[in-house]
Amino acid sequence: MGNRSGRPERSTEPVREPAPAPATSAPPADDAPRVVPAAAAVSEDAEDGPPPPPWKESVAPAPVDIDDAAAWLRAQLVDSALTRDYPELAERCCVVAGRWYETMPKSVWGRVTKSGRLVKELNESGPVISRTMAYVDAMPDPASKDEKLVIVDLCSGFGYLAMFLSELLDKNKVDEIVLVDKMWAMWGAQPKPHHISWTHINGEGDFKYAWPIKLSTRKVDLKDHASTKQMTNHLFARWKGPFCVLGIHLCGILSIKAVEMFNRHPNVKHLILKPCCLPDFTWTFRSKYFEVGSHRIPTKEVCSKGKWKKNKWIGPPRSTLKVKFEAWNDHLCKSIDDEQGNIAKNIEEIKVQATHFQNLFIFGERASTRMCIATESTGLVFPTPSGVEAGRWCPTGTGYGTHVKASE
Repeated sequence: MGNRSGRPERSTEPVREPAPAPATSAPPADDAPRVVPAAAAVSEDAEDGPPPPPWKESVAPAPVDIDDAAAWLRAQLVDSALTRDYPELAERCCVVAGRWYETMPKSVWGRVTKSGRLVKELNESGPVISRTMAYVDAMPDPASKDEKLVIVDLCSGFGYLAMFLSELLDKNKVDEIVLVDKMWAMWGAQPKPHHISWTHINGEGDFKYAWPIKLSTRKVDLKDHASTKQMTNHLFARWKGPFCVLGIHLCGILSIKAVEMFNRHPNVKHLILKPCCLPDFTWTFRSKYFEVGSHRIPTKEVCSKGKWKKNKWIGPPRSTLKVKFEAWNDHLCKSIDDEQGNIAKNIEEIKVQATHFQNLFIFGERASTRMCIATESTGLVFPTPSGVEAGRWCPTGTGYGTHVKASE
């Protein structure tokens, strides 16, 4: 839309986040998958109760009219974990935000900064952005387009992580970033009010932002087996690889879906997972275990009672949830198949939340990858990508799909 000069000036007081407690992240140990430095442990006199819902934050949105968006974001991040641990990355992200402000229409910029989401998401995405940049920097130069990296952002929401990665990664090494969320509209359809607005991704009217690395959206419900199998056929089996699967704030069993996605697709090189809330306690009445790969996760050990009601937590105290959250992450890490030593995995605690315990990141990496074969990864036969035989059989029982039982 061009430069925004000529706007009326507004006097705004920068709103700063509370300073997080000092902590340092530790490198993974050789003899154990989990690394939690003692200095990062939650003290006994810490605030009781669980962490706040990930979508609730007391961060002011950016004014629609400001002189310098980069300076505004810099002021918001001055006491953040991102600036503390990744100062150079924080500065680069501020420059990116300034470019968005100068290029995007007011309506789109307003959505980007709505409810303080930009500041919150960027702060908690810092470790993932930094690690992904390191992965890409270490990649050899691709000999062809088929060897470029494809990034899959699970439960992407609005897409902040993908948006910053598109601006910061080497476009000569990354072919595309795919934003996966059940709240996107179907491709080619007109988004409805309950869908995530994709104007910032696909443009609207005369506006179309030039993302350095292509961003695309896929409407996928990760809890639906048919949908995830379609991802195998139409996403993972389409590219030679490598892939990088990212999952931030995956609630409940969605973290299991991320691990299964890594296990089932041999061309996924990297997995970065940051689990969010625990599985609901109702799972304990359905099964004794979650079966993930060759590992069993006892439901009573990781599932929790409690829920948010009118922004107030009703449930067990923090000490109980912290123990279960650590067990949940340990089991998720153990659920990553090692493929006879081909996969390295570990857990690191990186303090992105100052007073709460949801600071564990799970990392998985394949030493060598190979092409994904859909029938091998899913156990299903896909007759045609176009769905000529749609309706013969579908795991959801709806009678729709592009795959048939392998036995047919």
